[in-house]
Amino acid sequence: MTPIRVSIGFMFLLFTTTSAQPPIYMYNFCENSTLSPSYKANVDTLLPWLTSDSFKSDGFNYTTIKDNKNDDNSDAVYGMYSCRYDITGYFCQFCVNTAANELSRRCPNAIRAIIWYDICIIRYSNHSFNGKVSLTPTWNITGPRKIKVMFQ
Repeated sequence: MTPIRVSIGFMFLLFTTTSAQPPIYMYNFCENSTLSPSYKANVDTLLPWLTSDSFKSDGFNYTTIKDNKNDDNSDAVYGMYSCRYDITGYFCQFCVNTAANELSRRCPNAIRAIIWYDICIIRYSNHSFNGKVSLTPTWNITGPRKIKVMFQ
C-alpha cells in the first residue's frame, strides 16, 4: 500500500463517529403515591448511584439510601440494578443510565418502580426486597413459537 492510501484510510477512521445503540425497552411498572420530600431526595440520590456503580461492578448490586437522622427508616429507598450476565462495564452503565433516566421520566411520583430493558433492569421500593420472591408485576410476551414467558 502506498503511504497516501494508508493516510486516507487512517483519516477516514479518525473522522468516522460511532454511537452505541440504545437498549431495547421492554416494560415498566410504577406504583404512584404521595412522596415525602426526603423519600424523593433519596430516590434522586439512588438513581445516579446505580448508574455510577454499574460501571465498576460485576453487573449487579443492591443498596439502601436513607436519611441517617431518621431512625425508623420510613424514608429509606431500597434499590438494585442487574445487567445480563455477559454485559459489564460501559455497556452495563449505558443501559442502567438509560433505564434510570427513563424511570425518572415515566415514574416521577413512584414509591415503587421497576423498568426492564433487553440487557438490564433497575428497581426501587420503600420496602426491602432483597432475597424475597416478588410475584408482581408480571407481564407476558410471546415469541415465534408462542412460548409464554413470565417475568417476576
